[in-house]
Amino acid sequence: MSAGRYALLVATGRYDNEALRRLRSPARDAQALAEVLEDPRIGDFEVSTIVDGRHQEVTRAIEHFFLDRRRDDLLLLHISCHGLKDDHGELHFAATDTDRRLLASTSVPALFVHQRMRACRARSIVLLLDCCYSGAFLVGGKGDATVHVKDELAGHGRAVLTATNRTEYAFEGERITELDPEPSQFTGAVIKGLSTGEADRDRDGLIGVHELYDYVYDELQAARVTQRPQMWAELERRVVVARAVPVSPAPAPVSSESAQTPPTYRYSPRLGPAPAPPPSSSAPAPAPPPRSSVPVSTTVPPPPGPPAEHTNGAWDDDSSLDPLLRLTEALIALPCVQDPQARIQFAILLGEKLGHHIDLRGVRLREDAVAIARAVQKAPRGDAALTRVVFLLEGGEVARDLRRVIDGDG
Repeated sequence: MSAGRYALLVATGRYDNEALRRLRSPARDAQALAEVLEDPRIGDFEVSTIVDGRHQEVTRAIEHFFLDRRRDDLLLLHISCHGLKDDHGELHFAATDTDRRLLASTSVPALFVHQRMRACRARSIVLLLDCCYSGAFLVGGKGDATVHVKDELAGHGRAVLTATNRTEYAFEGERITELDPEPSQFTGAVIKGLSTGEADRDRDGLIGVHELYDYVYDELQAARVTQRPQMWAELERRVVVARAVPVSPAPAPVSSESAQTPPTYRYSPRLGPAPAPPPSSSAPAPAPPPRSSVPVSTTVPPPPGPPAEHTNGAWDDDSSLDPLLRLTEALIALPCVQDPQARIQFAILLGEKLGHHIDLRGVRLREDAVAIARAVQKAPRGDAALTRVVFLLEGGEVARDLRRVIDGDG
């Protein structure tokens, strides 16, 4: 049996409890996101939605969603609602009948979602949380300021994207009216990135979960909102959320004969490879550029901006002399920065030596290595502080090798 792609969208905007104000965007968000995910050209998911459900209905749907899945299935769960924390700081998702005084018995506890994910056989699960305090889903210990993500997400096959950290409110635009709801900032960025294909950062025709997070993060930063999306991923393989459909300008008028020609290409079900364009039945035209004969899904146009750092593994002559580049490559090779959590701890220790905090996203190794390298270069005697930290964690030989790279002798 072939792998399946399934999505469950839980949206709650209406609440019986007057203490919970009405949210205007979740229902519209669910509708717009469902259209993108269901589109066979984009997400090709089998989508189910629950809008303004009671807590028993929501918990039952979530349990059923994760039940009896195959290992190769891809599951995507999106929750948009009020996020509430109890007296112990534990996160709860509000349903229509949630009573803020009785969260344990009238809401959907985040712990329940954790348990259903752990029990699921699927190796690829993506969770999108668009609610206040959604970052609390990633926190393991009560009252502990450290994010013990691995403790909570033990095992492989999960990626969690949250709209906020564990103390922030989710943001609904101030200009939204109840008669004209708009997508929330977080879900709106997800929808835009998938529907336009802009989230396909490497332009390979596919949108991976890491690319989607990077796009959403940058969109919210550009919007200058106070939300800081977070992500944790522990996956056995690359998870493709959608195919990137190129955004084309309005077509020019065509003749009746060409109007009957099939589309240039169609995406196959379940994100299979797209076939090459069909041959033309008309008279031969002048030879097109070579790349036009390549199937759409394998054509990767060069990214805009400066040339790539290397080609076929060989550094360009000018780049080989760049101290930032040399230091970044040396950091990437260190064993103590390979794991995201170890990398964050490395940055905390180094930041103490440098006298200022180093902000890492903890997602991409190269991106974090660049941030560390820049912090080292900006700080007085930053190279000495870096060498001492590496000596402490990896020993003298590794520290001496790093020193030679910093000095340009490596």
